[in-house]
Amino acid sequence: MRRWSHHASRRTGFFVIATAMLSASSIAMAADTRQASASTLDELWQRGVDLVGRGDFAGATDAIKKIPPNGGLTDRVRVWLEEYETKQAARRELDRADFDKYVGYAKERIARKEYNLALEWALAAADCAADREKFLKSAWLEQLVSDALAAAEGLRKEGEWRKAWRHYWPLADLYERHPDYKRLEREVLTHLRLDIMFGEDSRWEEQLDRVRWEDAKRALEYIGLYYVEPTEFKTITETGLEQMLLLAESKSARERPDFEGLRDEFARNDFLARIQRRLDQVREAPSLTWQDAKQHFRRVVRDINAETVRLPEELVVSELMRGALEPLDEFTTIIWPAEAEEFEKHTRGDFIGVGISIIKSRDTGEIEVVTPLEDTPAYRAGIQAGDIITKVNGEEIKALSLVRVVDIITGPKDTWVTLTIRRDDREIEFPLKRAKVKIQSVKGVKRDEDEHWNHWLDRENGIAYVRVVNFQKNTVEDVDHILAELETEGLRGLVLDLRGNPGGLLDSAWKMSALFLTGGETVVSTRGRNPEENQEFPVRHTGPYANLPVVVLVDESSASASEIVAGAIKDNHHGAVVGTRTFGKFSVQNLIPLSRSKAKLKLTTARYYLPSGVSLHRETTSERWGVEPDIPVRLVRWERYNIYQMRRDADRLGPPKSETDNEGSEADAGTDGDADKEKGVGDADDEAEDKTASADAEEKTETADAEKDTEDKLPPLEQPDENNRPKEDPQLDTALLIMRVTLLGEMYPTVAAAEAKTTEKPGHP
Repeated sequence: MRRWSHHASRRTGFFVIATAMLSASSIAMAADTRQASASTLDELWQRGVDLVGRGDFAGATDAIKKIPPNGGLTDRVRVWLEEYETKQAARRELDRADFDKYVGYAKERIARKEYNLALEWALAAADCAADREKFLKSAWLEQLVSDALAAAEGLRKEGEWRKAWRHYWPLADLYERHPDYKRLEREVLTHLRLDIMFGEDSRWEEQLDRVRWEDAKRALEYIGLYYVEPTEFKTITETGLEQMLLLAESKSARERPDFEGLRDEFARNDFLARIQRRLDQVREAPSLTWQDAKQHFRRVVRDINAETVRLPEELVVSELMRGALEPLDEFTTIIWPAEAEEFEKHTRGDFIGVGISIIKSRDTGEIEVVTPLEDTPAYRAGIQAGDIITKVNGEEIKALSLVRVVDIITGPKDTWVTLTIRRDDREIEFPLKRAKVKIQSVKGVKRDEDEHWNHWLDRENGIAYVRVVNFQKNTVEDVDHILAELETEGLRGLVLDLRGNPGGLLDSAWKMSALFLTGGETVVSTRGRNPEENQEFPVRHTGPYANLPVVVLVDESSASASEIVAGAIKDNHHGAVVGTRTFGKFSVQNLIPLSRSKAKLKLTTARYYLPSGVSLHRETTSERWGVEPDIPVRLVRWERYNIYQMRRDADRLGPPKSETDNEGSEADAGTDGDADKEKGVGDADDEAEDKTASADAEEKTETADAEKDTEDKLPPLEQPDENNRPKEDPQLDTALLIMRVTLLGEMYPTVAAAEAKTTEKPGHP
C-alpha cells in the first residue's frame, strides 16, 4: 500500500509536471498561431497596397477582403476598392452596350452607302472596343475602308474637298499606324485651306503682311545648316513646286477678282507649264543642295510668276515655303511677321488686353465669353461667363473670325476698347482700359468662395491636385509657390495633371521636373546634328519635393514639355504615370530670327531622350511613341467630353453659366495655347489640339451636310447617341485611389497600426 502510494505519488508528480509542460506548450503554440495570423494579415495588407500601386485593383480587392473587418483603415480601403471596382464594372457594361450600338449604326450607314458616317460610327465603336486591334481587322470594317477610299477618290475628282476630308479623317484616327491615310487627309486639307483663304470674307493680305523672299531664302540656308538630320533638298524643292501647281489650280483662287492673271487661261497655262518643266528637272536630278533649292524658288518668285499670272509676291513666297517645309517634321515652320506678336505672348505668359476667354459658337456664330480672367479689367468691370459680345468699339463682329476679334480687342497698354455685351435681353457697354494680363498656367480642383483655386483633392489625407495647362516662363515659380503653401497645411501627396498640356519651354520642363527629383539624376538629354545640340539636363540639387509621392496624369494631348516631365518622373522612379499614351513629340525647336521684319524660323534641331535613353518621337512609320502610362486608364469619347466640360465649369469666374453650352473654337482675348521661344519643345500642333474632348465628343453624325446629301434619296435615319456617362473623371479617380492607399500603406505598415487608426465610419473622408 505504502509502496503503491509511493509509486502513485511518483506518477502524480509526473502528471503534474507533464500537465505544466503541456500548458506551457499550448500557450506557446497559441502565441505562435496569433503571431502567424498577424504576419499573414500584414502580408495581405502590404500585398493589397502594392497591387494598388501597380494598378491591379481586382487583385488588391481580393487581398484586402481577406482581412477581417476591424473598424480601422483596412475597412476604409476595402470600401474604396469596392466602390472603384463597382464603377469600373459599370463602365465596362456601358462600353459593351455602346460598342454594339455603334457597330449597328455603322452597318446601317453602310447599307445606305453613307461611308463617311459609317466610318465615324466605326471610330466611336473602336473607342469602346475591348480589343481594338481585333476590331480593326473585322471583315465588314475592312470592306468599309475599301468602299470609303473609292468614294473619297471620286469626291476629290469632283473637287469636293470637304466631303472627301470627311472620309479621310476617321480613317487617319482609326488606323494611327497607317501613314497613307494621314497623307491623304493633309492633301485635301490643303485644298480646303485655300478655299477658306480665298473665301469672300477672307483677309489673306493681313495674314501675309511683310512676307518677303529674303526671309524665305535665309530659312532655306538655316535648314541646310541646322536641321536635326541632313536634309535632301530635292524633296523640299519638289514639294514647294507642287504647292505652286495646287495654288494655280485652286478654283477659289481663280475666282478672286484681284487675281486677274489666274483667270487669264493663257497666262495660267503658261505658269503651270513652266512650273511643271522645272519640277521635271528637279525630279531627274540625283540630289540638290539648299543653294539649288534657292535658285529654283527665286526663279518662281521673281521670273515665272512676274512674267505670267502676276500673283502678289508675298502669297507666292508663303505658299512656296509652306510646300517646301512639308517633307520636314510638322513642327518646323516659318512664323511670319503678322503671327509673331501672337506667338510670343503665349510664351511670355502675359499679354496686353482686357482679360477674357472667348469662344465662337458653331450654331450661332456669336462670340461668347467663357470666363473673365482673374484680376483683369474685364473681371473688375463685371463681365460674366455667358455674356455675348456683339460689338467692339461700336462695330459688329459676328462676321469676323475668332482670331480677328482677338486682334481688335487686344492692343497697346493703357488704351481703351469698348465691348458691347448682350446679357439676357439687354445690351450693356463696357469701356475697358487695356492692361498687362497674366496667363494662368497652373490651376486646381475648383475655385473657393473668393474665386481662388483650391488645390486640395483630399484634405484629410493631405492629397493635393495641380493642373498645369502649358509650360511658360512663370509656370515653375507658380507651382513651387503653391506646393510650398500646401506643405504648411499638411501636404503628403500630389496628383500632377498634365492632360491636354501641349508643351512649352524646355527650360520650364527641366525646372519643373527638378522639383521632384534627386540631385545627380537626369531630366532629359538632347542630341542633334550639330555638337552644340548634344546636351544633358541634370538635377543639380535635390528638389524640395523629391520625397513627395506623386501621380502624374497624362493623355494623348500631353506633348513635348509635358512628356519630358512625365518621362523624367517615371524613369527616375519618383512617381506613377496614369492615363493614356502621350502624343509623342520628342523634338526640340529653336527660334531663329530671319530679319528685322520679325519673321522667325521655328526649326527642329534635335531630338530629346528620356533618362532611360529612349526617344519616343512619333514618326509617320513609328510603331511605338509617347510615354506609356504605368497604369493605363482609357476613356471613351463621352467621358472625355464630360471631363472637358467639368474643367470649363471649374475655370469659370463669376456666376455659374447655363448648362446649354455651345461648343466651338476657344481663345483668350487674346491667349490660349502654347508656343516656343529661344530653345523650346513646342506645342503638339493642331493635330493634338483638334483631339480635345470637345472635338472628340462632338456628335458628328446627322449633320446638315449629310442630310442634304441624302434627303433626295433616302429618308432621314434616326441614330440617337445621348451622353450616357456620369460626370466623373475615371483617370483622376484612379490617381486618387492610388495616392490614398499608398499613403496609408506607408504611414501604417501593419494591420495592427491600421486598426489603431479608427474612424467613425468607413468610406470617403
